[in-house]
Amino acid sequence: MLDGFVRALCTVAFLTVSVVASSNAEEIKDFRDGHIYKTIPSGSLNWFSQDLSFRKTANFSDENGHSFYRDDRWKLSCPEGTRLPDAMDWDKLIHDKFMGPRKIQNMKAFVGSSSMGYYKFDEDDVINKRDYAAYYAAVGEVGTQVMMLDVKRGVAKLVQIEDADAVQVRCVSERDLLAEKGVSKKDMVLTDKRDGKKYKVELRAGKVWMKNNLAFSLSSEKQCYMEDWTFCERYGRYYTYNEALKACPIGWHLPDDGEWRDYQKERASIDWDSMGRGGCHDWDGYCDGTATGHYWSSTSILKNMGRSWEFRRLVRDIDRTDENIHKGLYVRCVASLQE
Repeated sequence: MLDGFVRALCTVAFLTVSVVASSNAEEIKDFRDGHIYKTIPSGSLNWFSQDLSFRKTANFSDENGHSFYRDDRWKLSCPEGTRLPDAMDWDKLIHDKFMGPRKIQNMKAFVGSSSMGYYKFDEDDVINKRDYAAYYAAVGEVGTQVMMLDVKRGVAKLVQIEDADAVQVRCVSERDLLAEKGVSKKDMVLTDKRDGKKYKVELRAGKVWMKNNLAFSLSSEKQCYMEDWTFCERYGRYYTYNEALKACPIGWHLPDDGEWRDYQKERASIDWDSMGRGGCHDWDGYCDGTATGHYWSSTSILKNMGRSWEFRRLVRDIDRTDENIHKGLYVRCVASLQE
């Protein structure tokens, strides 16, 4: 129903949201009305996966409860901590989600239960300009721009509407990319939710790297250098190649050769005392634990062999070798902030 859009907007004293990370996506609670919005990650943003439904700033709500807003209320409507997307934000979303052979299916999934078309106001009448497209607010510099998502053809483009027309709103928020990987930005520490162990991390070559060797699932002193538990506490545990492929926390992975090469480009900042100790478990013996550290790469070229990177502390050198998949080497996990 028409809510008297010519009246002054209500003043909202506290515009706050809470952000809760779930197993699948982030949820944002709007404390103005208690509504909870699920989100879709895309690039550096989280997008509302549902249409905004804040009635106090809506110009019109249809019979299905969908809220529509004119451009003079767009920026006033998103909860604090979120904002209205601009044309560039929409363009990035389109290239991320609505390209390729599944663009129509993906666009339909994004639009969901949104009401098709937009509303025009003609004196006391409200007319729906219904078609096969959903229309969303987009911050623009010229006129009243909105993003049209044509779910029938899978076409997305900016179009102009009149100032008095009302469309739906999707808000966005900046992603906390480190928090999504379990990292505290304050102290740059990763907490592995599987066992509570903590690892220092650093940004290298555009990715997040563990600064300590992984020590997940310690069950035997045979996983430690010289079969001594104190060395597992100091150096982490040994993994076979197949164990290493599955060892990292969710959202993290065993680096491949390309990532190891990128890691080494900043050689002057390598912590050789950390990387170049602990050796490896070489069948019934051990590599030099005082001057070398051996690490698995996910790359495998030869049958029953895995790629290894050996950091030699005393000479500040690095060797790449192929090792039997049953040998025990260390694991340093890495994460991409855009995954």
